[in-house]
Amino acid sequence: MRSLRPLLFGVGLAALSSSALAADTTTFNVKIIITKACTITAAAATDVDFGSALSTATSPSNAQGTITAQCSALTPYTIALNAGSNAGTANDVTTRRMKNTNAAVTTNNFVGYQLYQDAGHNTVWGATAGTNTVAGTGTGLPLAYNVYGQVANPSVNNAATGSYQDTVTATISY
Repeated sequence: MRSLRPLLFGVGLAALSSSALAADTTTFNVKIIITKACTITAAAATDVDFGSALSTATSPSNAQGTITAQCSALTPYTIALNAGSNAGTANDVTTRRMKNTNAAVTTNNFVGYQLYQDAGHNTVWGATAGTNTVAGTGTGLPLAYNVYGQVANPSVNNAATGSYQDTVTATISY
């Protein structure tokens, strides 16, 4: 019997060591839902500023500004520009106009202008989806869009002297 004891002890150690090496596994998921998003910005430095024009000027006055869109990668979007706060007819981008900032001026106090998608002033930038808005697809990075402005003929407005301004709202839809 004596000779079996060491052998049994050795078998017990082997059984203990094999249970210490046993393992079990499981899996789990790591998740996130990324939702699409877009922002649009315009800073004072990117206003469409025509500067100064003589009241008798007959040649067009042109200016350029910039708006910046940033959308999630692969997100389709459109950018619309409304008619401004002084349009001759509400929501009609063909009647955009700036108003004299001096409230005392009540006659000849508007200057008509237009905003375009292109430097050649061929495509009006408006607010009708599929007609005169600008479309794009997000890359995740900010993308700058030029806004081209033109006062076709400053003297046609017979405007009173002074400063003129309009506020246009840019809207990004996605």
